[in-house]
Amino acid sequence: MANDALGVWDFIAVLLAGFLGAAIYSSFTKNGAASAEFWQPLYLIVGAGAVIAPALLRDRGLTTVSRFRHMEQLLSRLLYRGGCLALIMLALGFATHSLGPVSRVWVALWAALTFLFCAAGRLALAAYLRRLDVGGMLGDRVAIVGAGPVADQLVEHFRAAASPVYVVGVFSDGSDGVAAHRVAPRGSIADLVEIAQRRRLDWIILTLPATAEQQIGKILLQLKTVCAQVALCPELVKLSLPHRQVDDLSVPMMLLSERPLRRWQLLAKELEDKILAGILVVLLAPLLSLIALAIRLESPGPVIFSQKRHGWNNTEFTIFKFRTMRWQPDESGVLRQTARRDERLTRVGAFLRRSSLDELPQLFNVLRGDMSVVGPRPHAVTMRTEERLGQEIITEYAHRHRVKPGITGWAQVNGYRGATHRAEQLRKRVEYDLFYIENWSLAFDLKILVLTGLRCFIDPNAF
Repeated sequence: MANDALGVWDFIAVLLAGFLGAAIYSSFTKNGAASAEFWQPLYLIVGAGAVIAPALLRDRGLTTVSRFRHMEQLLSRLLYRGGCLALIMLALGFATHSLGPVSRVWVALWAALTFLFCAAGRLALAAYLRRLDVGGMLGDRVAIVGAGPVADQLVEHFRAAASPVYVVGVFSDGSDGVAAHRVAPRGSIADLVEIAQRRRLDWIILTLPATAEQQIGKILLQLKTVCAQVALCPELVKLSLPHRQVDDLSVPMMLLSERPLRRWQLLAKELEDKILAGILVVLLAPLLSLIALAIRLESPGPVIFSQKRHGWNNTEFTIFKFRTMRWQPDESGVLRQTARRDERLTRVGAFLRRSSLDELPQLFNVLRGDMSVVGPRPHAVTMRTEERLGQEIITEYAHRHRVKPGITGWAQVNGYRGATHRAEQLRKRVEYDLFYIENWSLAFDLKILVLTGLRCFIDPNAF
């Protein structure tokens, strides 16, 4: 996504530099440079340059975001390619006899401005990405499981790699023994899971023999909530041998578990969430105020109800909803799910729940980064179905936490909303959630939003 954006920027930069350079040149000359005879050939030359430039720069990796850590080298290549572009355009101009009235001074000015604009775009994007995540945003963040010779070899390989790779640490798989190695383990797999909940992680590489199926299965079970690609790099692998490159890591690996959304898909969804939530908060501000007033007039207590829910990476966050009932936790501290004709519901609350308007404060959860507009609905931390927690009923239950929870989701628009009193209800809801995660796209999100408007406000399962 960012690579494509750079290509678009290069196209715009060449156009802007060409016409800005012509305007500057014509303002300092008195030989009729502002005449139609001067400007007409520019449209062909600048247009051709704008088309050629993105392909020329992409050919040398100058639109590849992963190269941004080597900015000096990137800018020197950009300068060289800019010179090549200028020569190509001069040759094209001479061949087509279109450079007659065009000054060579303007060509030099055009080339210089093109370099400045293209370089400025890359520097600005690099600064923005660093602000998003200082530790490893411009490269892959990798954790290695299994301290031993293969782990040592991988660390050395990544340190020497041309593409930026940030090794978070090496973690023990529980069977490493006490042999000393050049890279000391940072902790256990439990420590790795805890780190992954705090910071982004792109890859987890297991350095176990491919025959250790039982041990690999146990490790994958421990990593089921971690939003990262999990791959196996077998023992005694020869990294110096020819191999197929895997996601810029340049290591032959067997992919065991794939992250549902890649890095730039995550960025696209993040932009979607922030833009949609911001627009909706502004448009719905009068409605939010009226609902808050109605709640305060009907019953004492706060307007907003907050509760701990499981979110992305299985971390807990505080969700916001309009208060719809006179609610008190029971003595056991276990959440009692809402039932039909629940005596705790207020009149305003019953209407809000039937119309799903009680969920609107979660737009602020989206703006805070806790939730998405579309995603699996978050469940309460203490919620139980048939006296059991979700992970006790469904093995893949934790997989729904590999993306941010949403205000609405694929399960909800298919009728699976409200309380889950039976295990089968929970299974169907998780099935729809996992289908959404595996098939995510911006178009899919748009479809769910449209269906939410058509179905969820008149859903018989809402109470």
